[in-house]
Amino acid sequence: MFPGTFLAPFGYDPASGQYPIEQVTALGILTSPLRRPTVVEKWSPYEIATFEASLTLFGKQFHQVQKFVRTKSTKEIIEFFYVWKKTGHYKVWKRQFKLHQDLDKDDTDED
Repeated sequence: MFPGTFLAPFGYDPASGQYPIEQVTALGILTSPLRRPTVVEKWSPYEIATFEASLTLFGKQFHQVQKFVRTKSTKEIIEFFYVWKKTGHYKVWKRQFKLHQDLDKDDTDED
């Protein structure tokens, strides 16, 4: 009833009766069009730097942070914050932030 389908002999192995299957590789997974980008990959380095600077000024007042990072919504900023907080970069940032807070505190105590 249906016309026969002709599959060209592209790598066909008559002994096993199968076509070759592509091997899964890390590069193949990363470059696949089906892969969704992670939250961090959606942010440019400039947006991340602006986010960190505004976080230093306003803390968790995300609506204020959003006024500085104008390219992202408040929802995207909150989502990024909780992913960013689990990275090694956050630990470095927090150490520097506490160091600056301690230095500022010492300066005000001397006055």
